Amino acid sequence: MDKVLIVFLKYPSPGHVKTRLAKNIGAERACLIYQSLAERVIRNILPKNQMTYEVRIFFTPADKANEIKAWLTPFFSVIPEVHTQFISQEGDDLGARMSHAFEQTLQGRHGKKIPEKHRRNHNTAPPLSLFGKRGRDWAKRLTKNHSCENEGKGYSSPRAIIIGTDCPEIDAELLERAFEVLQKKDVVIGPCRDGGYYLIGMARYTPELFTGIDWSTSRVFAQTIERLQEKNLSCGTLKILADIDRIEDLYHWNIDHLGF
Repeated sequence: MDKVLIVFLKYPSPGHVKTRLAKNIGAERACLIYQSLAERVIRNILPKNQMTYEVRIFFTPADKANEIKAWLTPFFSVIPEVHTQFISQEGDDLGARMSHAFEQTLQGRHGKKIPEKHRRNHNTAPPLSLFGKRGRDWAKRLTKNHSCENEGKGYSSPRAIIIGTDCPEIDAELLERAFEVLQKKDVVIGPCRDGGYYLIGMARYTPELFTGIDWSTSRVFAQTIERLQEKNLSCGTLKILADIDRIEDLYHWNIDHLGF
């Protein structure tokens, strides 16, 4: 299949997930919230799948393979036709792990190049001044423009997208939109309010997007945009959403929304 959805997740174990949140509400409750978030995302993306993309679960830690399969298989069994693989993450940090997942999915499976006459005209990517001290101004402008236009090479397939399980608003419609963007762009990103991103996808393997990034900081999205500009890659963006990583994020999402 030429569309692959990669889901990054951890086995829900107190003290090993949502550690920033756990500082305020305790490890046990933070773990329950993480598990609820992961299950919500899985439920959101599966019912409308209709075999439009293959699902690969990249999990950690590696020694929890059986437990993770036992935990998630009931959710996937609702749609038996969905082909799902469970693969352990590899790499020393988040960037290395995502890079490996994309490499394993895309490397050696280059798509057909779209003829020059079918490519669209383009503008340059937005200046990095949008991502400075003005905080969320960059996000508002980026959403308004809805893309960091710099139309690129135009590869048609395969396409792969990585999502985490920290953003409860991820759903099947959003993923279909992301795959549509990758028909015309090299990269698609779903920016977070905190300066990171909840989704990244690419039409061809580009490891440079995962090096030199200050992971788990508000600089992740801006630094990724820098890499895109350096590589002269085209990029489309999705709507800005909120991850749940800290106690402040729970104020954005009513706890009842998460099943508590």
